[in-house]
Amino acid sequence: MRNNNGKRIYALDNWTVEKKSRGWYISRTYSPATRLGPYRTETSACLMIARQLRKELARRDAHHSEPRA
Repeated sequence: MRNNNGKRIYALDNWTVEKKSRGWYISRTYSPATRLGPYRTETSACLMIARQLRKELARRDAHHSEPRA
């Protein structure tokens, strides 16, 4: 979404983190069938969520990007 001053605002996807005996698992909140993990620490799980959100943001913002010279 673009507001009046040219800034772009995005609502990014929701994620769920679950601790199980074998480690930490992550999944999109509304699509739990595709679970990722196990991750050894909650920090690793959170960093993976950050990577996934970064990919989502890049994909959604790609058509707004200006070509680099």
